[in-house]
Amino acid sequence: MFKTLADFDTKFKEWSLLTDKERAFFFGDEYLPLPRNHANRISIIKDSLALKFTKIALDKVPTYSINSDANFKNEMTINLDEVWGKEQKIQDVRNWLFERGIPFSRTIYLLYSDIVVKTDWKTLVNYWDAFGDSVGVEMLAIDSTKSWLCSFHHENVITFYSYY
Repeated sequence: MFKTLADFDTKFKEWSLLTDKERAFFFGDEYLPLPRNHANRISIIKDSLALKFTKIALDKVPTYSINSDANFKNEMTINLDEVWGKEQKIQDVRNWLFERGIPFSRTIYLLYSDIVVKTDWKTLVNYWDAFGDSVGVEMLAIDSTKSWLCSFHHENVITFYSYY
């Protein structure tokens, strides 16, 4: 039934329909309530659907799939040790993410251990700290091209991998 990422499109639950518990991946009380046009760009799937989605999303992705036959060519890392709670440093990370060159309108997926968040690159750049604050071990951002991967690691590091 599920063979591509697009096969899951109708299964995502919109932000406005999520309970507070389901919104626990978003640790940005200072951002709440989200403006409607921002909230409309966030939806999730969870549990077994999220696991199935993640398996397909990471298929053939270097380091995350045994089916990978290539390696990313570029790796860029930013350290977050001195960032949290400092607005200018948070903005600096936004700028760093922006400089990765992903189009703002690109649909992306944030892969947590038991949920997948569907949003766009602009929303991730804008609220990276709210999405990244709830990372267990790692949260991965990826799109359907699989030409890049952005890892938000619990050890206060964001690493961006790409083939270009």
